[in-house]
Amino acid sequence: MFEELDEMSKGQKLYDYECKSCGLKKGLPEFLIEEFRQDLIFDSKAIASLEEMPILKCPMCGAKFEYKKTDDR
Repeated sequence: MFEELDEMSKGQKLYDYECKSCGLKKGLPEFLIEEFRQDLIFDSKAIASLEEMPILKCPMCGAKFEYKKTDDR
């Protein structure tokens, strides 16, 4: 699963996500984040803005998979 995501992510801007429960860290490509945002908007769970980062479910343990804010962005 992660190998396919890494392949599709080549050349894409990555957003760092982290699970505080199991410690998984993964860069998610911009196109995937945009898809999650659109799903939230069209499912009537509208996020405050298109700039807000969605909170996802960790693919390993099911806990919150949150955007990790970094100083270098």
